[in-house]
Amino acid sequence: MYTVTKYLSRFHSVSRFYSDDVTRLKKSIFLPVTKFKNRLNADQTIQRDSHIFKTCGFSELYSWQRQHVNNEEYILHDGPPYANGSAHMGHAINKILKDITIRYKLILKDITIRYKLVNGNKINYIPGWDCHGLPIELKAEKIYGNKWKNFGPLEIRKSARKYALKEIEKQKTVFKSWGILADWENNCYFTYDKKYVQKQIQQFFKLYKKGLIYRDLKPVYWSPSSKTALAEAELEYNPNHRSKSVTVKLELCPSTLSINIINNNNEPIYALIWTTTPWTLPGNIAVVYSPNLLYSFVKIHDTSGIYLLAADLVDNLRTKIEKPIEIITTVKGQHLSGLKYKSLRNGESDKSFLEGDHVTTDKGTGLVHTAPAYGHEDFLIALKHKIPIECLVDEHGIFMPQTWSELVGLPVLDIGNETVCSLLSDKILHTEMYEHSYPYDWRTKLPVIVRASKQWFLDTAAIKNQSIESLKDIKIYPEIGGSRNALLTLIEKRPYWCISRQRSWGVPIPVLYDESDNTIIDEKLLDQYDTLLEKTGPDFWWIHDVQKLVSNTSHSPEKLKKGHDILDIWFDSGISWSCVLGDNKIADLYMEGVDQCTGWFQASLMSSIALRNVSPFKSLFVHGFVVDKNGRKMSKSIGNVIDPQDIINGNYDTSINGIDILRWWVAKHGSHQTNIPVTKETINDSKQSVDKLRLIIRFLLGSLNNVKDNDFKHGINHLKYLDKYMMLELKSFENETYELYKSFQYNKVCAKLLYFITNQVSGLYVHHIKDRLYCNSMESDDRLACTATLQAILETLLKSIAPILPHLAEEAFSYYPLRKNTTFFQSSITNFNQIVIQDSEEVISVMENALMVKNKLSNLLQGKNSLEQSLVIASPNKMYNLLKILHPNNNATQSDLIELLQVSSIDLVLNDTLDIKTSDTKKILCKRCRRWSAEKDNLCKRCEKTVNIFYSK
Repeated sequence: MYTVTKYLSRFHSVSRFYSDDVTRLKKSIFLPVTKFKNRLNADQTIQRDSHIFKTCGFSELYSWQRQHVNNEEYILHDGPPYANGSAHMGHAINKILKDITIRYKLILKDITIRYKLVNGNKINYIPGWDCHGLPIELKAEKIYGNKWKNFGPLEIRKSARKYALKEIEKQKTVFKSWGILADWENNCYFTYDKKYVQKQIQQFFKLYKKGLIYRDLKPVYWSPSSKTALAEAELEYNPNHRSKSVTVKLELCPSTLSINIINNNNEPIYALIWTTTPWTLPGNIAVVYSPNLLYSFVKIHDTSGIYLLAADLVDNLRTKIEKPIEIITTVKGQHLSGLKYKSLRNGESDKSFLEGDHVTTDKGTGLVHTAPAYGHEDFLIALKHKIPIECLVDEHGIFMPQTWSELVGLPVLDIGNETVCSLLSDKILHTEMYEHSYPYDWRTKLPVIVRASKQWFLDTAAIKNQSIESLKDIKIYPEIGGSRNALLTLIEKRPYWCISRQRSWGVPIPVLYDESDNTIIDEKLLDQYDTLLEKTGPDFWWIHDVQKLVSNTSHSPEKLKKGHDILDIWFDSGISWSCVLGDNKIADLYMEGVDQCTGWFQASLMSSIALRNVSPFKSLFVHGFVVDKNGRKMSKSIGNVIDPQDIINGNYDTSINGIDILRWWVAKHGSHQTNIPVTKETINDSKQSVDKLRLIIRFLLGSLNNVKDNDFKHGINHLKYLDKYMMLELKSFENETYELYKSFQYNKVCAKLLYFITNQVSGLYVHHIKDRLYCNSMESDDRLACTATLQAILETLLKSIAPILPHLAEEAFSYYPLRKNTTFFQSSITNFNQIVIQDSEEVISVMENALMVKNKLSNLLQGKNSLEQSLVIASPNKMYNLLKILHPNNNATQSDLIELLQVSSIDLVLNDTLDIKTSDTKKILCKRCRRWSAEKDNLCKRCEKTVNIFYSK
């Protein structure tokens, strides 16, 4: 804030003005006055955030706009965060980006409407939580310790629900403190809620009736540590996993060999297979080859037998075993048709070579060990050739009695694996440790296996093409990201969706089974389940026995048993479009992190296509993933997790920042699709940016401290050329900002805001109008034109920052002299975009020429004080005429051009080229305005007149 003494001492010591005369002059200078602070200390920041939240209607705004906004509804459907753990930086990015979006949609949809701030969409945003699943069970188990072992399903569910509720309240409190626009008390959704579960079961049955949900024996990702099936989205890949890999020799049946091979010693001929999971070898049923590859029969130095492998991998084998290899003959893969080999164990029947299109020469031998119970592609081969599938591993990852006797009871991932290698030692040509990417359980952080078991599946093959086709009409932001291709590829390659889990905390799969393990499900049963669910809640499946479940139906309970599976949490959350929005609504936007391309985006799209043949969203926004300053994923085990509350409250190696800084940081960095590093430097940079905004807002508020309601109408009709030019710049800024908001480029909104206030507002406008703002009479046309322009700048600036910084917008608005008794978001303010500037092309041409002169003058002065200079500006005719508009009278001490160039006087003359001559002014320094414009050692004419007017009142 300028003080009078600072203003008067711009060029000379203040002491010479300390007199009665100076006191008299001081009162007549109209310096900015406001209580709005340009910076807040730590205590003020915390108090401000709390005060603004309570007094500016943050809790009521969502309900208010639902009642008062009559425009088209905009639906941002909230992907439910998991009800587990404290709110983290990922939550901050996601929730704040969503809030910026809905606040922008609320206030900026139509910039052609003139007098209403909230002229956008009626917002439909219902926050929710994903409440089921193993991670919550595991957290609850930790709380109860050894008691957990004795808990039945109902006790497990009660404990998990209690834990989830507690976590939801913790997260909700934080989300509210960030200023997220929602009805947090009355309108949230929870996947454990009765109505949600009810709808989900109904949709399950619809899919079952359509034939899109079925039960089958298939290989699925299985976590021995969690004892349940896992979806692809529940896996984490460890890129440095080390597996024991073996190259195994399988003896061929000579009678099936259709190729003549030189074999003078009548040696056995072996096919070589390679695997990183030796424990699957007891399940081997075939070897798969490619008819499109070449295969070589080779001799290995100092090793008996002849060996068959892909020709392209002979050199690879030579490097591994470090022995010379001689190629006997090479044949096309098609000649392997009909070939058989002896079983790995004596007494078992011979097995076949089968053709497959998944065989490559990237690694291994080009001959693929096939065990259909333990691999997705292996399973498809078995289906094609009608080979029975037998799983030899139980839900604990233990070998079952049906396998080799030496393996029974051994865990496959450690001693079982070693025992298989030991039993087959005479058949293993080479062993090595192989480092590769391997799937782990996302919660227990332990390796998983692929294991065939009876599970429930959604038939993705039946809806895959339609899902892919629907994505062509979906807008995906950021447009330069690779999310569209990633999503298309993931859906294209998805084999099937296992939707069943073997746990207690979730939505039951409401199916009964008879003695032959056949499923019993029909509409009468579903009606009964619906009635029981309505009466006893989501625990109905565990509360009631079979007799109660089948009452009022034609089924007899004696030979029936309940299923114990629950629905996959991705089906749980993926069906939220139906449970929350209803079957007839389509969300305008889904906005989540890039990881949801494998999760919620897919689950939502496929379930919606399956049930109603349409995508659940019109557009997607895919933001990046939070990492630390070294680019590492944040993890408690690494110790690099940053709590967003620490950024707000000053525990993250910084002073207290407040919510503004966190929100600005999210807008500036979170809207990228790349990884988003959190660093002290970017946080401090955000603080400096917000401080710059506060500084200009403080000046604007202070400059408007005594404006009246009608001043704007008067001032807008008396705009000077600089004012008009600024209004045109303001219009351009608002239009560009609006387009950036529309395309979710919030990082560019931040950059545009800072550039605008630094260059256009401060550098171009404020710097040049301070003289008439401070020193003209309060009622003068020129000053009112100035305050009208400043009013337009302030209100446009507040509207532009409000989606990102609603707390700052409300705080600034509370100090605004023209504010009525309302909050910023509920106010009616002028849309300055619609004010027509007459002769705008001329204004631009005149000002661009004047600014060209100003740039040349700046280079010419080289540090001299321009206010002490008189100019002679010689210019060509066209420029001369344009400059003459700004300075019609060479004898004038005040003009638009003098104001812009900040000089004492100007003479305009004609010349062939632009030339500027400077000289020390002969004018006297005015004691009041500090301009060299007085004729004698007193006041300039303007100041003398203004002082007289001021003291005549």
